[in-house]
Amino acid sequence: MSTQLAVDYTTPARGLRPLDPRRDLGQVADLIEEAFSGELESGGLAALRDMRMLSRMGPLVSLMARSDPYLEDVLGGFVWMEDDRVVGNVTIQRLDPYGTRWQIANVAVTKTYQGRGIGRALVEAAVQRIDDRRGGWAVLQVRTDNDVAKGLYKRLGFEPLTEDAVLTMNRLPQDIEPVQPPAGLRPFHHDEWQARYLLETASRTDLAKWWRPVRSHQFMQTFESRLGEKVKDLMGTSQMRRWAVPGANGFSAFVAVSASRWQGTHRIEFTVHPASRGQLEGPLVGHALQHLLAFPRWPIRVEHQGEHREMIDALQQAGFQIFRNHLSMRLKLNA
Repeated sequence: MSTQLAVDYTTPARGLRPLDPRRDLGQVADLIEEAFSGELESGGLAALRDMRMLSRMGPLVSLMARSDPYLEDVLGGFVWMEDDRVVGNVTIQRLDPYGTRWQIANVAVTKTYQGRGIGRALVEAAVQRIDDRRGGWAVLQVRTDNDVAKGLYKRLGFEPLTEDAVLTMNRLPQDIEPVQPPAGLRPFHHDEWQARYLLETASRTDLAKWWRPVRSHQFMQTFESRLGEKVKDLMGTSQMRRWAVPGANGFSAFVAVSASRWQGTHRIEFTVHPASRGQLEGPLVGHALQHLLAFPRWPIRVEHQGEHREMIDALQQAGFQIFRNHLSMRLKLNA
């Protein structure tokens, strides 16, 4: 796969060329804000502010990008120009220190120039650049409802990995009907981290674990973190509670509720073993929401595997709405 980089600096800029941080960052920030306005959260908005700040640093930003490998990765990519204006962008980022995996991000084309093959040219250029740097894999994310983009990536050779969904509820209703919790549901103890690790491992596909490996140390809670949770609970700022449903070979399900007493966002985490799916989702959601009735009616957020349709359906039936659902895809490169 290759792309001809049609760059001619002696004539008015038009076509594909490498991103120039000094000249392009401000316009790229505007383009990303236009393309992803409904998906940007606080971290994304902060990144746009940083890009606009860097764009005002003049030649210094180019010098910084050349001298700092991290900035070189963050500011790497291509733009598509029309009438001396950025109308398309793609960003290339190294995902590991060895350069084995690279992420293609911020693929955006302004509305008036969509449907002209600009997005394809940008992605092909990004793939070629990663291949030139001897990257082994190119990974990207796309909204699951963006059939046009998904079709393009599949034609370029990308294969699906996993879906990551974010669901939100703006305010917990007062009139939630009581739901019987799952049979056997009991408080989770931090010493049971290994059973939780095995549950998380079983609940994810091999491709999902390739993208985001499940490591045992992620589930070992230190004394300091337990103490911190206890102090926040005693001070009345927040509360963390965890429950598990025992199964034949460990846990059938796990649920954690991080509730905020001061202004903020409540967060709920669910895991259900594949053998128990379709049986526990509704009761788990109902139990978590019943617990939150004792707290202020702040927004509630759940991040979950999009492939776990039974849980997505249970959350939507309880009043959650899908804020974002991304499909991760990968491409094996010749290098």
